Amino acid sequence: MNIDCIIPAAGLSSRMGRWKLMLPYRENTIIEQSVDNALDFCGRVILVTGYRGDELDNLFAGRPDVVTVRNTDYERGMFSSIQTGTPRVETEYFFITMGDMPEIGPDLFQKLVDTMNRNPGIEIVRPLYKGKRGHPVLLRKSVKQTILSEPRDSEMKNVFTRHRVIDLPLDIRESFMDIDTEEDYSTI
Repeated sequence: MNIDCIIPAAGLSSRMGRWKLMLPYRENTIIEQSVDNALDFCGRVILVTGYRGDELDNLFAGRPDVVTVRNTDYERGMFSSIQTGTPRVETEYFFITMGDMPEIGPDLFQKLVDTMNRNPGIEIVRPLYKGKRGHPVLLRKSVKQTILSEPRDSEMKNVFTRHRVIDLPLDIRESFMDIDTEEDYSTI
């Protein structure tokens, strides 16, 4: 589908204690699986790199469906990576998902798009599982300017408060299975 997907992958993995994106996951690495899963539905991934960015640039070199963008400000937090990737978005809708969530599949992306299509006044759709919000988040192109106008150390919750949002209750726990600790990694 012709939808861009921003994947922030610039962080230090400080909660994990080691860089998690290149850890093995099935036949790939965590980041490769996360990107491939996004591409099972989306037309293009905008991968925002920072810490160890050269490794990710090299890993995805030659893939026309993956655009890498360097966030030189990555230590300011994830929102700065989202801001770095946002100007590259070219599609009417776009997703934001995480590089450490290798279990998100195309069905979840589709459910979010279906919800957006059924609700033309809505600008953001977020998955909800047992009362918690997760990823991916689907946004209309109209949200780009709000993201870009926020301070670099802001958060997406500040963007959400300025737009019409639907939280979509789902029984898909994959949208909440990120890998932040060794214990998280051992359960996948």
